[in-house]
Amino acid sequence: MPVPPLPEAKNDHLNEIGAMQAMVKAIRTRVLTGLILALPIALTLWIVYWLYSTIQGIVLLPTGRLTAKLFQNGPPPFWWENVVAPFLGVVVVLCFLYVLGLLVHSSLLRAVDWVLLRVPVVTTIYKALTNVAQSLSNQMQSSPSKRVVLVEFPHPGMRALAFVTNTLTDPTTNQTILCVCVLTGVMPPAGFTLHVPEESVTNLDWSVNQALQAILSGGMTSPGVIHFSNGLHVAATGGPLIDPHGNPIEPEHAAEN
Repeated sequence: MPVPPLPEAKNDHLNEIGAMQAMVKAIRTRVLTGLILALPIALTLWIVYWLYSTIQGIVLLPTGRLTAKLFQNGPPPFWWENVVAPFLGVVVVLCFLYVLGLLVHSSLLRAVDWVLLRVPVVTTIYKALTNVAQSLSNQMQSSPSKRVVLVEFPHPGMRALAFVTNTLTDPTTNQTILCVCVLTGVMPPAGFTLHVPEESVTNLDWSVNQALQAILSGGMTSPGVIHFSNGLHVAATGGPLIDPHGNPIEPEHAAEN
């Protein structure tokens, strides 16, 4: 009479299949997270390379060929196109970006804004990109935020992660207004700068790194606990977090839990 297989052997086989599926899922998650993190780097490198190629093709190489034709009546020397022109291209790109940084608050930039904001079709694209850039600039220039909150966005019933960047006061009602930066999607710096009443935000015990990782991974690396319905309390601006039971919370200890 044949002996039926032992249940333990079947369970071991199922455990092996589950372990392989978990490993494949973990690898897939890591690969997708790596691609998401690579997007901002790739976009930055593409912009720099585009500026470099444009300056090379429009300015440096034609100037070298024209100069060689006028003075040597021939093609430019090898050292110009392969050594000097690439080096000058990098220097010009860096200088161009530096000058753009200096022009952020200049009258020339305001004049460019005035023109582009009055051109049909162009104004829609330019205004959207400008708002994103200003949101990122405000986040970078403000003091490092250590407070992570949830705000109702994009409509009531849904909440988005946000970083508190500043605290304001409404002189009419003496109400505390928080300036928060909401990074949207899986590829910051796309986002918004919102002004929200203090009592309208839900405070979290997440660290800034945890919140950024959650945004970049599309929520895949979020901590297992979130104070969604009953948030934490902040005793004073910059003060310690207090849980719903009145106990102080240290962000470092909360991040470990």
